[in-house]
Amino acid sequence: MTSISGSHLGLVELADYELLIDSLGSELADQIRIEFFNRLKQWIRTSDHSRTIDQHRCLVVLKGVDSSAALELATAKLHRLFEHPYDLFGDPTQIEIRVGFAKLEGKTDLHTALQQARKALRQARSQSALYRVFDGRHRDPVITEHRTIKALENALAQGELELFYQPKIQANFGNIIGAEALMRWHPLNSPVIPPGKFIAAAERSRIIRPLTWWAIKSAMARMSRWPDNISVSINIPPHLLLDDEILDVIRDMLDLYGVRPPRVILEVTENIMVENQQQMMTQLARLRKMGLKVSIDDFGTGHSSLTYFRNLPADELKIDKSFVTQMVKSQKDLAIVRAVINLAHNFALKVVAEGVEDQTTADRLKALGCDYLQGYLFDRPLPVEAFEQRYIY
Repeated sequence: MTSISGSHLGLVELADYELLIDSLGSELADQIRIEFFNRLKQWIRTSDHSRTIDQHRCLVVLKGVDSSAALELATAKLHRLFEHPYDLFGDPTQIEIRVGFAKLEGKTDLHTALQQARKALRQARSQSALYRVFDGRHRDPVITEHRTIKALENALAQGELELFYQPKIQANFGNIIGAEALMRWHPLNSPVIPPGKFIAAAERSRIIRPLTWWAIKSAMARMSRWPDNISVSINIPPHLLLDDEILDVIRDMLDLYGVRPPRVILEVTENIMVENQQQMMTQLARLRKMGLKVSIDDFGTGHSSLTYFRNLPADELKIDKSFVTQMVKSQKDLAIVRAVINLAHNFALKVVAEGVEDQTTADRLKALGCDYLQGYLFDRPLPVEAFEQRYIY
């Protein structure tokens, strides 16, 4: 191989290949893999060097691509090659890829560059980005995430986790009808850590199961002390819906604390229907048969389809706050909010608008017939003692 100094080494992978095999089967996943390599060949120039690493990864040395500007041009071409869905026997399927780059310069050898590219690839995965370039100043996301998980395990054992509660308001009368339970991490002698700092890492680890079971137990224990008309919404990670243990956990907690099932609302994100749709439908129906209620969170940002919506085992929809916060200024967002409210009511579903931050938005939602409101206009998520003092006792 001729000199490769002044180039970039890239590690390109077909994203989530194992998940493709699980959801599509090995034969269909193989068709996508073949298309992945076919498109990749169109990106690699005759002056570049490439080598297949395994079934769904390829190493590429981009000769002469020695600056960030040149690399941006190369990745822009790569994006164009993969932006169009692949026709998988009549079903348009998006081929997602991830790339980690390392710059080859000076004394950098191929082995070191490959290790650097792997770290950059892990960062691209963790951020759902097309590509990342190795930067020695940044921590390896895998190491950082591992430390977060170990700290979470200790936090659970030491009782450092707590649930905050944000009120859910009846739109017409302005009275509280329930609350959403939101997890917070409060290390000893340190500020409270919001879920955005640790939930995503937890969901990629086995720690999410005990965290979720703890949240269910804690919420029901608190509900048992509150008036019978106050419900609590609990967020459930999508993959745990298919874990049959959730049925036993909820049933045991209902019996232990004497909580009526309709007071418990399980919040699940709309993208639960992207994969395992029939299994998800069946599990949601089983939970509702127990008397629980189901809320579809972040509605409007996922993969809505009337074909599943018609038989969706749910009781309410939560309009994503990205639409709610802009609806007074944006006619398009207002039209989306109006359409979701009308659609939900036609299917006998209640509607919650989250992200309500001003009275004008609240009044507009009330006029549109929205059932429940949630947001900073009414209150932020509160520690349980503050929530109880303000709304319960």
